[in-house]
Amino acid sequence: MTSLIAAIGLLLCAGEGTAGDYAFFAQSTIASHEDGFGHALPSMACLADGRVLATWGRYPQGSDDFAVVGAFSGDGGCSWGKAQVLIDHPGLLDADPAIAVSENRVLVTCTTVSFAQGIRTSATWCIRSEDSGRTWSAPYEIPMKHRYTCGKCHRALRLKSGTLLFGYSWDVLCEQGQALQSEGQMDLRAGVMRSTDNGLIWTNGGDTHADYEKVAGGAVSGTDEPALVELEDGSIYMLMRTGSTHLYEARSTDEGQTWTGIQPSPLAGTNAPAALTRFNRDGRTGILAVWDNAPERFPLCAAASFDGGRTWTRPRDIGFPYTGGQASYPSCDQAADGTLLAVWQQDVPGGRDVRLARFSPAWLIEQRDATIVLLGESTTAARGPLRIFGRLLEEELPRHGIQAKVTNAGVGGESTPSARERFERDVLARKPDVVTIYYGLNDAAVDVWKGATEARVAAAAFEENLRYFVTKLREQGGQAILMTPNPCSWTAKERELYGKPPYRPDEVDGHNALLPAYLAAVRKVAETEKTPLVDVFTLLQDYAHKHSYSEITLDGVHPNDFGHRLIADALLGVIPGLLR
Repeated sequence: MTSLIAAIGLLLCAGEGTAGDYAFFAQSTIASHEDGFGHALPSMACLADGRVLATWGRYPQGSDDFAVVGAFSGDGGCSWGKAQVLIDHPGLLDADPAIAVSENRVLVTCTTVSFAQGIRTSATWCIRSEDSGRTWSAPYEIPMKHRYTCGKCHRALRLKSGTLLFGYSWDVLCEQGQALQSEGQMDLRAGVMRSTDNGLIWTNGGDTHADYEKVAGGAVSGTDEPALVELEDGSIYMLMRTGSTHLYEARSTDEGQTWTGIQPSPLAGTNAPAALTRFNRDGRTGILAVWDNAPERFPLCAAASFDGGRTWTRPRDIGFPYTGGQASYPSCDQAADGTLLAVWQQDVPGGRDVRLARFSPAWLIEQRDATIVLLGESTTAARGPLRIFGRLLEEELPRHGIQAKVTNAGVGGESTPSARERFERDVLARKPDVVTIYYGLNDAAVDVWKGATEARVAAAAFEENLRYFVTKLREQGGQAILMTPNPCSWTAKERELYGKPPYRPDEVDGHNALLPAYLAAVRKVAETEKTPLVDVFTLLQDYAHKHSYSEITLDGVHPNDFGHRLIADALLGVIPGLLR
C-alpha cells in the first residue's frame, strides 16, 4: 500500500493525474535553513493562472531583520522557483505576510515593526500585482486605524459578492499608549479589514474579544490571528488563536461587519493559529483546518468539516517527524488538480525551515485504525499510577489521526529469551501493525550480588533475538520499532547490589558499564534490517547530563513520568509515519 501511495504522488507531480479518490500524502521543504537564512510565518494561495504563490519571512540566522520573500510553483506545489524579495525595510522586522487573490489581482501584505522601544506601534505594508504576481507595484502603506496591529498571517478571503476580507488583530493596551515587552502582556481583538473595491481601499470591519483563564503566562489574552472561510450559505466562519485550551470561533452573516457566537471551538490548541480553506471533493464542499492539536506547537494536524465547523474528522498529523521545537503557523489551499496543500514553519536541528505537505481529500478523510503491541521488560510494563509511554501513546495517537488499540505486553524482570518463548502468543497472535521492542537492561545485567561474573544473556544472543522479532513481524506484515535500553544511575540500593566490578561505582555513568555492546546490537539490527530506531539511551542520557538523572528516573533504573514523556514524544515522532 505504501508503494502504491508513493507512486500515485509521483504521477500527480508529473502532471499525469488528479487528486481524485486516491489516498496519498507527501512532504517537501520549500525553504531550508541550509541556505544561511531562517524561514518563518508562511502564507500560501492558489492564483488565477493555476500557479501557487508562497510567501514567508526570511532573516539572516541570529538576526531579527526579516524581509518578506515569495516563490511560485507551476506544478501544484511539487517544485518551486527561486525565492525573490517582495518587501524589505532594512533594520526593521517585515513579517506575517498574507496574500489576497481577486482574479488576476494579487496583494501581498506584511506587518512592519521595530521593537527598540518595546511593542508600541506597527505599520501594514502592501504590494499589488495585476498579472498574477509576474510584476509588482512599489510597497505602499494600508492605514489600519489602530496603533499596533498584528495577526495578519492568513490568506485574505474573497467572498462570492466580491468583497475582500483581511484578518488582523489589534492590541487594547497599545491603543492606550502603553509599551509592552512580550506577547504575554497583550490583550488582543481579532477582526477583519474590508474592501469593496477590489483591494484599493480598506476599512475596519467588526472585531471580537474573549475572556478566559490563560494556560500559561506567556500566552496572549483575547483573540488573535484570525483565519477565515466562507460557508456555503454565505456566512463567514472565523477561527482564532487564544491563550486558552481551545481555538475560539465566531460567525458573521453580514460580511464581517459584526460577529456573533464567540466561543471555544471544537478544536483543541493553545497559543498558536489555525489555517482554513474550502475544498471540493466530488461535488461536496468541505472545510480544511490545519492547526497544532495540542498544548504545544506540535503535532501539526489537519481535519475536515462538512457542517460549517461544528464537527470535524479525526485529526491527521502532517508535520512528522518532529526533531525539536515547533511546527506551526500553517497556511492551506486546494490546488487546481484537487490536491490539498499546507505550508508551515518547522524547527529543525540548525534552524527553521518552511515545509509543505501535499495530500488528497481521500487521505484527509480516511480514518486509520491500528493495533500496537508494546513488548519489553519492566521499563515497558504497567507500573501503578505511573504515566508510562504506552499510556501516553494510547491517549495521544488520536491527535495524529490514529485510533490505536495499544496492548502492553511488557513483563517485569524479563530478558529476550523469555520474550522469544511467548512471542507467538503475546505478539504475533494479535496481528499488530506496530510493535515496540524495548529490552537490554536485564539481558546485560551481571548479578554480582549473587556472585555472577557474566551477563545474563550474551550480546550476540541478544542481537539474534532482536533480529528474530523483527523478521517474524515483517513476515506477518507488521513493523517493529527497536528501542535501546535506557541509562541507569547510582542510588543507594543500586550501589549495594551492583557496586563492584565489572560495574564502576566510582563513575557517574558506571552503572551502564555493560551496556555498550547491547546498545551496539540494537543499533546494528535497526540499521541492517532497515527498522526504525528510538535511541532511548542517548535521549535520556543527554537530558541527564544537562540536568540530572533524578529528573528522569524513579529509582536509578526505571523512567519516571517525565522520562516516559520523553520516550513517548520520540515514539510519536515515528509511529504516525509507519501507519500512512
